[in-house]
Amino acid sequence: MRQERETERAQVAARNRALQEAAIQKRESIESVNKRLCSLFSMDDKPQERGKLLEATLNDLFKSYGILIIEDFRRKVPDSALVLKQIDGVIVLNQTIHLVEMKWLKDPVGVSEIGPHLVRLFGRANASGIFISNSTYTEAAIQQCREALNQRTIFLCSLHEIVMLLQRQADFESMLKRKSQTAILDKNPYTEIFVGC
Repeated sequence: MRQERETERAQVAARNRALQEAAIQKRESIESVNKRLCSLFSMDDKPQERGKLLEATLNDLFKSYGILIIEDFRRKVPDSALVLKQIDGVIVLNQTIHLVEMKWLKDPVGVSEIGPHLVRLFGRANASGIFISNSTYTEAAIQQCREALNQRTIFLCSLHEIVMLLQRQADFESMLKRKSQTAILDKNPYTEIFVGC
């Protein structure tokens, strides 16, 4: 009987250690993502390199929260190097697949940047979408997403929201869920969330 209790205590202690180690690893991973993300703001002279680093950094952020399923991928013409479509990332949120598009643009995101992402969403059954940008969105782009909400869930994020969230060490997945709910219930694809995530 004593041996069983000691074995049980040892198992509980081992589980607690494993949970603490996992929490430490997650926190360290998120801190690393935050540092990498902040370093991108000083790369104005290397926009293409910064764009690729942005994709990798945000995909690592999704991974840190356990919600990334596929990093960027490309569909190619069979037996060719010609890329038909590129998707920056794919996540599962609220048990729904979301295609993620990430952009670092000098000007506000317009219809010409949002349009291709919407086409990708409508080309897949039951897919939802997330668009993340360092810049703001034009009213026309927001309106196009609002109209798309009749058939697909899409919401827009700012990089500023994500940086603020990481600095507060808030829960990224909760923020994304709130943005999704706001898009669905209020038909508002772009609500910035900075507090209480």
